[in-house]
Amino acid sequence: MGTARRAVPDTPDLPDTPAAEGAEALLDRAALATVRRNAGYTPGTAEPVAPDPGAVPLRITGTAADRLALIVAQRSEVLPEWLALVAAGGREVDHANIPALLEHGVHGTRLRPAIAAAVGARGRWLAGLNERWAYVTAERLPGDAFSEKEWTDGTPLERRRALTALRAGDPDAARALLASEWPSLGRAETRRGLLDTLSDRPVPGDAAFLDGVLDDQAANVRGLALSLLTRLPASAHAHRLRGYVREHARLGERRELVVDDIPATRADILRDLALVAPATARSGDDFERTWALITHAPLDVWTDLFGATPDEVFAAAGSARETRLRDAFANAIGLQRDQVWARAVLRLLGEAEGLVGRLADAARGRESAHVEALLGVLPEEERRAVVLAAARDRNRAKTRDTDLAHLARAVGAAWDRELCELFLDRLGGPAPEHGRTPSAYRALCELAAEHLPPERLADLPHDPPRRGSEAEAFLCLRETLRFRLDMHKEL
Repeated sequence: MGTARRAVPDTPDLPDTPAAEGAEALLDRAALATVRRNAGYTPGTAEPVAPDPGAVPLRITGTAADRLALIVAQRSEVLPEWLALVAAGGREVDHANIPALLEHGVHGTRLRPAIAAAVGARGRWLAGLNERWAYVTAERLPGDAFSEKEWTDGTPLERRRALTALRAGDPDAARALLASEWPSLGRAETRRGLLDTLSDRPVPGDAAFLDGVLDDQAANVRGLALSLLTRLPASAHAHRLRGYVREHARLGERRELVVDDIPATRADILRDLALVAPATARSGDDFERTWALITHAPLDVWTDLFGATPDEVFAAAGSARETRLRDAFANAIGLQRDQVWARAVLRLLGEAEGLVGRLADAARGRESAHVEALLGVLPEEERRAVVLAAARDRNRAKTRDTDLAHLARAVGAAWDRELCELFLDRLGGPAPEHGRTPSAYRALCELAAEHLPPERLADLPHDPPRRGSEAEAFLCLRETLRFRLDMHKEL
């Protein structure tokens, strides 16, 4: 103990001990000091955790709950469909699966709204105890109403949900509230999150506020404001962009489109395109400004300026010395969701070698005119009709497995009866004599596994119609359709 070399320290503030010297005294005094130290602690205080709201929604149980656990762990490709089925039935996830589903949404950002609806109030309560799941608190649920308390005292995500709820019922009041708060929002991330509440349904009254946001210091905030203004073609901002097009665009001697470079010194144009003047000139800066102008200027300015139809303007862009002009127009059509332009351009693109060829070129990196994006502008029924017509256009392209896969990806939406029949005939039939590509057949099977109604399993042959890796792909297709069919029955 060392007491032979050094005296035991005096402890005048502690009670006396039986022994005055030696190891016994040292240990006694240490024990007394320990008791005094521990006795000096006061009970801790903390705000109690808010209780679970206690609502009793209809929840999945039994085999449906077991299947969800399997889907989250191993079959995440069918999770979007599962969530849609649960939402359609007005049910929520069982308690045991909520944490795993919330964790899936940490990385699967596309599914966050559906996950928030599926986990309900219990999931939102749990999200308040784990920062990783806080995204749920920003998602609006059916029946949400504006909460003054959440707007005033809530976290940034809770404030976003409150503003979203107000925006759904009174767009002008929500914008006015955001505008009044805007100067005090210090973080760009917070400003962008609240500004995004206007994305669902921009209204003409938003234009003046959004125009002012183009002066924001943060590039991502300015970019969001510009994308919203692009959806308001009657705004003062849109009229200014039309003026810039008239100033810089013309037709050349061969009726090709010419767009003069926008100087980096044009602060007015840069501001309206949410761009900044580069500190030093870089290759590509000039066309970046041209691309932004074509993308965001209302498309009607081109037809008015040249007295031409949309397909004629697009053809003029295709004849230009700058080959990227056509891609910029395709990008503008997709962003502005202009169906008239999309139909005209798709018709023009398909005239040379057929839509199948264009999609195949895009898949191989030879075609960059965003064919799938143009198709995505069309209503679902019309999009399916265009794709079916292309698949049956025997005069222009043989619909090989590869071609059919390109077309099916371009559909995107739910398959109707005719498209299902086209796929069932191809999947259940023998391999073609020429142009057989096992990888393309596997791609067809993967697409069918995702899009075919699961009850069409009965229309597929039980045994694989092809051999080797194609047979394996066919069996995987059958297994996935069986899995989805059972999933539908359980829900």
